[in-house]
Amino acid sequence: MPKLIIHIGSQKTGSTSIQTFLTQQSAKMEEAGLSYVKAGRGPAAHNKLAFKRNGAQFPVLMKRLVAEVENTPDKTHVVSAEMLFTPQMADAMAQYFPDELRKDTKVIAYIRRQDKFLEAMYKQVVKTGRFKGTAQQYAQKRERALMYSKVLDSWAQEFGTGNVLVQPYERKNFREGDVILDMAAHLGMTNVTREDLPEKFSNITLSREVSEMLGIISNTTDINIAELIRVIIRNNSEGAFHSGDSYSPLERKEIVDKYIEDNEYVRATYRPDLPALFDLAEFDGDLASEGIPAAEQVIRLRQAQNAVFEAIGQSHKSICEPG
Repeated sequence: MPKLIIHIGSQKTGSTSIQTFLTQQSAKMEEAGLSYVKAGRGPAAHNKLAFKRNGAQFPVLMKRLVAEVENTPDKTHVVSAEMLFTPQMADAMAQYFPDELRKDTKVIAYIRRQDKFLEAMYKQVVKTGRFKGTAQQYAQKRERALMYSKVLDSWAQEFGTGNVLVQPYERKNFREGDVILDMAAHLGMTNVTREDLPEKFSNITLSREVSEMLGIISNTTDINIAELIRVIIRNNSEGAFHSGDSYSPLERKEIVDKYIEDNEYVRATYRPDLPALFDLAEFDGDLASEGIPAAEQVIRLRQAQNAVFEAIGQSHKSICEPG
C-alpha cells in the first residue's frame, strides 16, 4: 500500500457518502492500517485545502499534512475532497511533497458520464437557487469544464500516470454495485460489509420539477431548503424522485458526442482494461428528440407541488398558519 491516497472526487460521484463512511469508521480504518488525515479536514472532507489554495494558510496546512504522513510511516494516510478535482490543486499540493512521497502517493478519481453529471449538478444548483435558468443553459455553461483529461493529466504529471486510478462512476464497475464498498476495496479495507455503510440520503435524486420549484422558493422566501428536502425524502412523496428527466434522449447523446475523443483518450491512458470508458448502449437506435410528453409534465408538476407544499406544511408550520 502507498503512504498516501488522495481521493479527488469528482463531484456527484458519491464523494459525500464516501467521506461520511471514512469519518464514521475510524476503528475499521485503524484495523486496516489506515488513517484519515486531520490536516486540512473539516467535519468530513478536505475541501479546506482547495478553499485556502491562494491564501497564506495553505503552506501551513500542506506542511502539517506532510508531517502527519511522515510521522506515522507505518500507516497509509487518506485525503478526500471533490474540490481537489482541478489541475490547479494537483500543482499546488505537489509542490509541498518530497520526491519520495510523490512516488508513494496514489490518486483516485471517480468520473461520471458527462450528461449524467450535468443533470445531477443542474438539480443541485437549481434547487438551492444558485442557478437561474434551464438545464440546457446549464449544460452550455459547464460543457468546457468536462474534458476529464485536463484534470487527470495534471495529477498524472505530478504523481505519475501509474499512480492515478480512474474509475467510471457506473454500478457495474463497483464492488457489489456500491461506490463506498468500491472505495473501501481500493483502500484495502477487506473488513467492511454492507452493514458498515452510512444511510445515503444525499444520493436520492429529486425530480427536475421539484428541484426547480425549490429554487424558486429559495430565491423568494426565507424557507430552509435543506430542511424542506429532508422532509420530502422522509415523506417519500409520490413523483418527487426521478432521474434522467432533465434532457431528452437526443440531447443526452449530443452532450456525450462532444466528449467521445477525450473519453477515449482517458480510457486508453488510464483504463486500457475497459472496452469503453462509459456504457453508451442506451444511445443505440433512433432517439427521441422530445423530452417528457406534455400530459405527463402536467402530472409531474402537480406531484411536485403536492410534495413541496406538504413538506412546507410539516417543516414550517408557522408560515402556513393564519395570521
